[in-house]
Amino acid sequence: MLVQLLAAATALSSGVSDPLLDKQVASVLPTVKEETWLQIPWRMDITSARIEAQRSQKPIFLWMMNGNPLGST
Repeated sequence: MLVQLLAAATALSSGVSDPLLDKQVASVLPTVKEETWLQIPWRMDITSARIEAQRSQKPIFLWMMNGNPLGST
């Protein structure tokens, strides 16, 4: 995302599109297939998630965490 913003800012400020830069930016951006996990509907309540998973016969991915998300306590 940051690379894309920097590339866009560079292109806008110079007024010229650089094909090499465009290619480099495209090489680091995620593909549509790589972003499919963003379509997963997250649930905050484990009980309702269990009921929904059982009804739809799908597994549950449980993400649990303890402590500061940056690892600094």
